[in-house]
Amino acid sequence: MASDTRQQNPRLTLQQLIDEPSLQLSAIEPGDPSTVIRSAHSIEIENPARWLPPQSIMLTTGLRFVDRPADRKAQARLIDELIAADVAALLFGIGVKFLEVPRGLREAARQRNFPLLTVAASTPFLAIEDFVNRGVLSTETYLLQRTVWLQNELLHALSASDPVNALVIRLGTLSRGAAVLYEGTGHIVASTGHGPLRLIWEEIAAREPEPQRFAVGQWEVATRPFALRGSLFRLAIASRTSSVINDLGPDVLETAERVLAAANAARSLVISQAQAEAVRIISALRAGVTTSQIRQTWDRLRAFGFRVGDPIRVVIARPIGSPVEIDTARTTDSLLETAHAEGLPVVLSDEYRQEDPATRLVAVLADSPAARSWTDVLARTHVTGASGPLTDLAVTPQYFEEADTAWQVVSRRRDRGSAETIVRLDEVDFATWLLTRRDDARVSARLDHHFGSLIAAPDLVETVVVYLATDQDVKATAQKLFVHPNTVRYRLRNVEQLVGGPIAAAKIVANLYLAFQDEIVARVEPTVGNELSSE
Repeated sequence: MASDTRQQNPRLTLQQLIDEPSLQLSAIEPGDPSTVIRSAHSIEIENPARWLPPQSIMLTTGLRFVDRPADRKAQARLIDELIAADVAALLFGIGVKFLEVPRGLREAARQRNFPLLTVAASTPFLAIEDFVNRGVLSTETYLLQRTVWLQNELLHALSASDPVNALVIRLGTLSRGAAVLYEGTGHIVASTGHGPLRLIWEEIAAREPEPQRFAVGQWEVATRPFALRGSLFRLAIASRTSSVINDLGPDVLETAERVLAAANAARSLVISQAQAEAVRIISALRAGVTTSQIRQTWDRLRAFGFRVGDPIRVVIARPIGSPVEIDTARTTDSLLETAHAEGLPVVLSDEYRQEDPATRLVAVLADSPAARSWTDVLARTHVTGASGPLTDLAVTPQYFEEADTAWQVVSRRRDRGSAETIVRLDEVDFATWLLTRRDDARVSARLDHHFGSLIAAPDLVETVVVYLATDQDVKATAQKLFVHPNTVRYRLRNVEQLVGGPIAAAKIVANLYLAFQDEIVARVEPTVGNELSSE
């Protein structure tokens, strides 16, 4: 449909029927000439209205009134029945049973503004029926062609890189005005044109969530609500030309909704397949890639935007809150969208299972500045551990262990009151790195052996922890503990007796720092530009 036949409005109207010279029709009572006609039926039986479909015309010679030509009540009742049945008009054939239309029919039609036409005796009813049926067939063919054209026009948006925005632009072009897609909150997802978008939303929000038609100033607006993935959206088109909205509004919005649903389904399918492949890749990397599998694995990673030989990192994270309380699917989608927006290659495995609270999110991402900002975003909602960078896929299992170790470090620190949410293992200090190699069971036994007496005095442990966290500043320690500096000094002397050496000795400081590092780090206040995650 390259031509502009969309604007010809080929629906058959009563006026077109009257204007057809071959039919020789005269309007006794014209009614509304723009009334649409969908069929024509010759009928002479009693109670004809029940057999006539809406927007049809009835043709009669008045046979039912031959024996009672002056029965105005029966004639008025016929008009009322036709109006109730949404019949478009009554065509009365003169010169067959009656020389003119009975007075009762004329008066009832005039009083009710109902179209009443006369048919000359030389015009067979069959000619009128044929004319109407051919016109209706042409109309239905046009409507079918227009529907197909609209669908094809809007379906082209699916092939665009941003199908939603492309669809809205096409809607704006079709409506010769503006088009906009709103979220349920009124946030504009996509728009085109210069219509009063905020005023349109205010009008939409004040109405029921159903297809609506209204005016905003000089703009005619048609809207349609629909749901995608459990969220409500409102699609609207606006034009200063009301005939465009009248003609295209319902069809174009319904078609657009279907296109958006198709785009969403296609996107969901692609995402689902990509996520399934991401899980398989992560499982393979965690288990270990043989030398013969390295090239194939890089090829699989390349589909996610990775470049062969570039460094990658492993990240392990778990929600700060309970996974049961978090919409993990939405969180995963958001993380993937953020990575895509920043051009960050990432494969992500969402292992959350409500029946197993120990499950976590695992990701492999390209090492880049974007990776740092992405993990910072992740750490807003997740306790996060990141490995150092690697390039050799044959050694990935040990980097999964690194990420897990980093996650355990930050988790321990949080258990001791730290606000820290991320540890990158390649950025921790040497003492932290050494402690990641420890066997916690053996360390616990050794800790009790060396510092059991000290641990039995919680006030002394707290004093030591704050003292070392403040770089051995007695005054600062006193301020944090809300005690007098002399109290701090007194406690430190008690500590010296328990550990067997002066608190200022390097050996004593080193041992105490290693013994209580997690507690000390939790009490350290990070300075600007030197957060704990970058020790």
